[in-house]
Amino acid sequence: MASLAPEQMRDSQLLSAAVKLVRRSRGLSTRQVAAAMHMSLRTYQRFEAGATRVNFDHIHRFARATSSDPYSLVMSVMIGSSRYARNTADNMLSTVLVVGVQNLEKALGDRIAQLDTRALVSGVAALFDGFAAQVLDVDPAEEWLSKGQDELAARRPKPGR
Repeated sequence: MASLAPEQMRDSQLLSAAVKLVRRSRGLSTRQVAAAMHMSLRTYQRFEAGATRVNFDHIHRFARATSSDPYSLVMSVMIGSSRYARNTADNMLSTVLVVGVQNLEKALGDRIAQLDTRALVSGVAALFDGFAAQVLDVDPAEEWLSKGQDELAARRPKPGR
């Protein structure tokens, strides 16, 4: 499985890789997780190996057993990155996103259809750019100003010419 590029992996293979990464990062054995999920070891092994169809009940049970984010497991398949599930297991990024969407849907109901796609993209992009800047310790204003100064300097003639 490791020899396949993410874009060549099937959903079950991506989920399998994500589950293994989360389980191993928690320092748990397959036997421990199977017991915590209240299933036989063989059933768990088939789930972890991706030998069964994607099963949301198993995903939620696995997340409870490993104290991880079930929505990050699903999202890892959707974005083609098994590492995403491991990397967001503790901060619950995908659960936070799903709760936000749930709250928006509750607040707007059918009017959610009136949201403009451009405004959604702009808002979400700004949100995620802000998250990235926080982790990367980047000051967007400083970066913007520095880039602008470099562009201005590039357009001006060199002194003495």
